[in-house]
Amino acid sequence: MAKLRNAKPKNVSGAYNRLFGHAELGLLISRVQSTVISSGSELERLIRDKVAGIENLDEFLRRDIMPDRVFLATKRQIKKCNSLDAKDSEPDFIVFKRRHNEQKRHVIEVKDGHVFDTKKSSSERQSLHRFVSKNGRNLPYIISTHFCAFNQSDRLAIWEGFKKRINLNEAMTGQELCDLLEIDYNEIVGLRRADAADNFDYFIESLLQIPDAKNRILAFLEKQ
Repeated sequence: MAKLRNAKPKNVSGAYNRLFGHAELGLLISRVQSTVISSGSELERLIRDKVAGIENLDEFLRRDIMPDRVFLATKRQIKKCNSLDAKDSEPDFIVFKRRHNEQKRHVIEVKDGHVFDTKKSSSERQSLHRFVSKNGRNLPYIISTHFCAFNQSDRLAIWEGFKKRINLNEAMTGQELCDLLEIDYNEIVGLRRADAADNFDYFIESLLQIPDAKNRILAFLEKQ
């Protein structure tokens, strides 16, 4: 999980200032929002660090037979790859896996949450399938598409969270993603949970450092 204490929100619009009528509190909530957004990138980094990387994706794609293991191509690599057309439709990951003389490629979008509105759900599906359609010839062997909700353990809940715009067999839990990658799901969850505890403490500390908020809290406590 990204840490709130490290958040540096950009382009603060002042919406939270107006919502609370208080600039300092508005900035703190802006930092919360920024951290939530960063959590997705942090999750991708934690996953990436656990799996063998690919030094040159163009060269890797030219191989007829890949080594017997699991490899991960990141969104940044996919964007830069000359062999792939990823304009406006790059996935978070492509997983390359060879086991028991079988080579598979999994095109995956990873989400921290699992509930999206209809427009977002349709857009996510169209983007992923557009990528596969444009690049199928350069991604030979068995190809599958997945929408992973990392924190959800029920594929049916993921399917419903995507407003049933994806196929049920495309829904993937965080545990299933880690099983595919042959990494420890619980280890990643544990690392993120430790950050959550730090975020809780930092939020309370920051709130109490705002004099108006501290005085209001103390006034409420006196009434209890």
